Amino acid sequence: MKTHSGFTLIEVLIAMLILAGGLLGLAALQTYTLRSNLAAYNYGQATQLLYDMSDRMRANNCKVTCLNPVNYLIPDTFTDVRTKDKTVVSSPAPVSPITLATAAACRPTTPTATTATTCNATLLSTYDLIEWNTAIAATLPLGRACITSANGIFNLYITWDDDRSGTVTTDVALPTGCTFSTYVAPASGTVADPIFTVSLQL
Repeated sequence: MKTHSGFTLIEVLIAMLILAGGLLGLAALQTYTLRSNLAAYNYGQATQLLYDMSDRMRANNCKVTCLNPVNYLIPDTFTDVRTKDKTVVSSPAPVSPITLATAAACRPTTPTATTATTCNATLLSTYDLIEWNTAIAATLPLGRACITSANGIFNLYITWDDDRSGTVTTDVALPTGCTFSTYVAPASGTVADPIFTVSLQL
């Protein structure tokens, strides 16, 4: 009678190899899913931030003092002197050129407080830009934005480091007036960071 040896061990090793390959594939799928979910979340947040600023600009109308739209033009929310390292809700008061008066005038201390007599269009636009930049910095990795104007149309842009490379690399040439990033054509095989935009006419 012939006896066979070693076949069971080989079968077990093959089964373990197949199982290991499947587990590696499952881990890769899980990583891709998490990355896609995070990207989708950031896309949604960027869209909401653009709509938020659009609504703020529309709300700052001529009920009390007519809006000077130029107040909302900003080349880079992260580096502009009105917004960089500024906050209207912190204590003590933010450093110059933004003072606590901005917050006191345009942010009611209670839900029923009225500030229409002290909050003018210019102060409100500064307040809006600071709040917008704070939200962008807190929500999007390396997030920054700009607002330009041409022929009476306002264009709002937001971009961020979507691939977590440490830099914002776009495949779209940025419009004149935006200085938050330099146009860089991504190398072959790399993913370009997104730029979201919305246009409105006040």
